[in-house]
Amino acid sequence: MKEVNLTVSAASGVEAVTKRELKRLGFAEPKAERGLMTVAGTVYDVARLNVFLRTADRVYFDVGSFQARTFDELFDGVKNVPWEEFCKKDTFVLVNGKSLKSRLFALSACQKIIKKAIAERLCKKFNLRALPESGEKLAVVFDIFCDTVHLRIDTTGTGLHKRGYRDLVGVAPIRENLAAAMILLSDYRYEKPFCDPFCGSGTLAVEAALFALSVAPGLQRNFAFENFSFLPENALLLARQEAKDKEERGRTVEIFASDIDGEAVSLARRHARRARVADKIRFEVKDVRDLALPLKNGTIVTNPPYGDRVLTERGAREIYKALGAAYRKLDNWSLFAITEDTAFEKAFGKKADKNRKLYNSDKECKFYEYFGKRENHNGRKNSD
Repeated sequence: MKEVNLTVSAASGVEAVTKRELKRLGFAEPKAERGLMTVAGTVYDVARLNVFLRTADRVYFDVGSFQARTFDELFDGVKNVPWEEFCKKDTFVLVNGKSLKSRLFALSACQKIIKKAIAERLCKKFNLRALPESGEKLAVVFDIFCDTVHLRIDTTGTGLHKRGYRDLVGVAPIRENLAAAMILLSDYRYEKPFCDPFCGSGTLAVEAALFALSVAPGLQRNFAFENFSFLPENALLLARQEAKDKEERGRTVEIFASDIDGEAVSLARRHARRARVADKIRFEVKDVRDLALPLKNGTIVTNPPYGDRVLTERGAREIYKALGAAYRKLDNWSLFAITEDTAFEKAFGKKADKNRKLYNSDKECKFYEYFGKRENHNGRKNSD
């Protein structure tokens, strides 16, 4: 089968997690640059990547790259791509993209030239005077970096964070793929108990359950590539079957999720039902000050209120103080929290073992990591 190049995008700070996902799916070490990771695969891998990746934003099909310092060079480079292999006579072509550190930086002009070059190529190949553009949509994405033009087709459509289970939005929700990244960055494994004491609409708890049960995040949704004539019709069917074969829905897991807001907890239960994991999560209306977990050696991953989102800055820091006090009473749990408040550690009452930069939507945040202990093979307890 012909080898093709596929590019996966991920948010800043998440790239390393996405790279690990790609390697676990059987791809060689991906080339990574500016949040983009390129791997060699087959046309069937378009479906596999879209169905299986938990932390990625989008999956692109690479169609060509070339140097271009002038609009003429851009036009000629685009026109040399065999667009007739990807388009029908009536394909509706959409063009969008970005440019960085390049002579060609006027995005609207680049869009028009790329669109014109594609149209001229297709009109000549199909013997048309003009493209009807009444059929399937094909989103062409250009990325110009240091005068090198990369052309790709967006195979995802609606971003991969849209799993399909979250139909109603609570206050200050976290994106599903960022929630998954936080879980993969933590020390959580399905054998351990998990808790989110600020569960909101339930995203972290649901993503933890999907991860623990090996349920592919894209199993219940649709993708742009389903309408692409140049991809195999059975690609998505095969990817979904592979995903179902890998599920471990019979696993016993301990997942706790609570929030002081009863309406939020009701919404979280709804989303868990839609994700088919409601029987794996124990939801409860509870103040973090009353947090008590009966099990040992677990993992807390949470997105507590930020000062400018739900509470005042002072109110948020009181919450962090309460969280720290509750955490210190737990028996050997780890804790991972995301917030944009740089005073989190002071309010929490303990310096983090590690922290890293992540972005929650457009907000620059820190992901604070507090590790519990685990027993080594001699039965002694060591820090992770």
